[in-house]
Amino acid sequence: MSALAFEDVSKAFGGVKALRGVTLSVAPGDAHALMGENGAGKSTLMKIAAGIYRPDSGQLLRNGEAVDLASPRAALAAGIGLVHQETLLFPNLDVAENIFAGHEVRRGWFVDRRAMHERAASLLAHLRLDVDPSTTVSRLSAAQQQLLQVARALAFKCEVLILDEPTTSLTDTEVDRLFSVLEQLRSRGVTLIYVSHRLPEVFRLCRTVSVLRDGQHVGTWPLEGKSPQDIVRAMVGRDLATGHGHGKVGDTIRLDVRGLTRRPFFTDVHLQVRAGEIVGLFGLIGAGRTEVVETLFGLYRAEAGTVQLDGAPFAPQAPADAIRQGVVLQPEMRQSQGLFFNLPISENLLLAREAASKGWLRQLGRERGECEALLSRWGIKAASIDVPPDSLSGGNQQKVVLAKWLLTAPRILLLDEPTKGVDVGAKHDIHQLVREEAARGMGCLVVSSDLPELLALADRIVVLRQGRVQGELLRGATEEDVMHLATRADEPDAA
Repeated sequence: MSALAFEDVSKAFGGVKALRGVTLSVAPGDAHALMGENGAGKSTLMKIAAGIYRPDSGQLLRNGEAVDLASPRAALAAGIGLVHQETLLFPNLDVAENIFAGHEVRRGWFVDRRAMHERAASLLAHLRLDVDPSTTVSRLSAAQQQLLQVARALAFKCEVLILDEPTTSLTDTEVDRLFSVLEQLRSRGVTLIYVSHRLPEVFRLCRTVSVLRDGQHVGTWPLEGKSPQDIVRAMVGRDLATGHGHGKVGDTIRLDVRGLTRRPFFTDVHLQVRAGEIVGLFGLIGAGRTEVVETLFGLYRAEAGTVQLDGAPFAPQAPADAIRQGVVLQPEMRQSQGLFFNLPISENLLLAREAASKGWLRQLGRERGECEALLSRWGIKAASIDVPPDSLSGGNQQKVVLAKWLLTAPRILLLDEPTKGVDVGAKHDIHQLVREEAARGMGCLVVSSDLPELLALADRIVVLRQGRVQGELLRGATEEDVMHLATRADEPDAA
């Protein structure tokens, strides 16, 4: 008898068929990976299990019995919890209130805040998350918010715990903490369903893997005896070529940053990006990576230092000013910072070019053709350019964000976690397009927590620690080289 099973489950959204007769089962106490490219149907299937969606046909079985989960509350009552890929929290409430939202601890008619905070503190300690339960969630980092969602699921003592890309904002240390907790849960009989694009994590945690492709179940196998290449081939239906580099880096210094400071986030940052060059920016959580690129984009003002763009002073007063001068930023959190979900894909693609232009006259017929060509070039799977971005998978949303910026023909592309929550096929496509744009002379500064990504993509890697540059490494460096600079306690050396 399976802990959770899907029998001939189908689901469509408008003209897009997300699931096509999926049948698979998860054994009790298993750590079961669910993999596939973006748009394969993984999140849709898990949202059916979590009571967020209802299938158009087919049924869901829990411990061998058919269940009709009409809401997330019904799923929790059935012992099924979901940790979402995107953070779904109440930013104005505190940590304890978020953990117990909808299931508050009460004493009679009143909410027992003291009891909630005590229980929340215990859960946070279990995750080794050093956060006060009374802290407002908006003050937490992306990584802390992700771990908070795990704490919320643990609060309900779920028998089946689904984790949808839970490590996309976590450092290696935080991943280790999370996996330690998950292994304890598995040892107590909790069934884990792990949705991820990170193959090393899947092989480390899981025993079994199921693969979806284009909404259909390709197969389920024990991971023992399988290689990462076997899983990738099942996901994408082809072998992916691996490549390094993109061409010759030019001599022109596109972006020249000297002594840039915005306390308490970073101090005296020096870095350069040449025409045609891809520079990685690495550091552990709190090192100041995101704050540096946000300041370069004009979201915040630096208190000291200078920046030059192609030899001219560059000091944007706002993002629109940066965009007009050819500097654009793909933000870390695409849903809250990168897209307008109340507008169709076409408008999302064109808004950045509007901001970059002065007196640009719109030509609707030409624009539609451009947008449709972008969808084709980027391989964005969408019913049409008229649907909103929330109808797309996470990877296709990310491609829309990147495509809209490249439509402005930028001189400098700032990327903050460009492949967060993106499958191996989409990651390959994004890397290839960034290389192509760099080969045309664009400079690129990439922030990523994924070290293998930076080592494969970047010509140089600048390493930050506690807001200061510790040094830089050329292509051919190892993960150990980067982590040595990111964690060492001595003073920064000259680059």
